[in-house]
Amino acid sequence: MKFKLFDTEIYFSFLFLAVITVMLATDKTGYMLPTLFAISVHEAGHLFMMWLLECAPKKIKLIPASVQISMSMSKRYRNDVLVALSGPLVNLVIFFTLYFNYFAYKNETVLVFALLNLVIAIFNLLPVKGLDGGTVLFCFLCKNLDINKATLVMRLITLILASSVIVLAVILTLKQKVNISLYIMGIYLFIITLVKM
Repeated sequence: MKFKLFDTEIYFSFLFLAVITVMLATDKTGYMLPTLFAISVHEAGHLFMMWLLECAPKKIKLIPASVQISMSMSKRYRNDVLVALSGPLVNLVIFFTLYFNYFAYKNETVLVFALLNLVIAIFNLLPVKGLDGGTVLFCFLCKNLDINKATLVMRLITLILASSVIVLAVILTLKQKVNISLYIMGIYLFIITLVKM
């Protein structure tokens, strides 16, 4: 499905919609909907900053495991850093708002929503390729190195983190504390290491 909104082409893959539908239909924890909300406000933070800086994206693709926002990187990198940090910043603002609300009313559901936003913010701030923290680090590297060396450094950092996550997952499995999320994260990081910057 494809449509235009404010000169931005938005594309939803059928598989993306199918995966979301299956996840919502099979969710027994009740965490899926607030997680999708936290991810949505995260991406809305990026988009709001892009429109604020008058560098609105030309294309947004929603595919399984990814939201791809096409925006050309600037020469000064300041806008790129602001856009990258705006998503996690929105999640952190929601986290602190809900966390203080939890202390006032002691509602466990509010605490869970708060922690989901914190996890999404921290994960996206990891300094690896494909995540917001990686975009910020890449911008800083490009100011001091040529783009080929900066890309190589980003790939090495991502590969080291991916290896560390897989090793941690294996250690936990050997201790009979299997964590599928760590395996998925490690494999995801390996895959984005192989994809061109």
